[in-house]
Amino acid sequence: MEKVIGKVIEVFIPTENGIESINSTKIGFKIKINDKIVEITQQQNEENSNILKNDIVVITKQIISEKEFIDIELFDRGNHE
Repeated sequence: MEKVIGKVIEVFIPTENGIESINSTKIGFKIKINDKIVEITQQQNEENSNILKNDIVVITKQIISEKEFIDIELFDRGNHE
């Protein structure tokens, strides 16, 4: 498992077939990590729908049964020291 801290520079609704869908259940983030921009797209849930531009987040990457899972959550210094 790998955890990294980054800063959200953009929150967006991903396009499907080049068209933005107001009914989309997905949410996308562009996050700056160590001078690199990483784009993450996920199903919206209660936790990630509260993440806004300029928020500091923790990205957790893990591989389970040869599949990569990526979680994103708001950074809480008390839980990540």
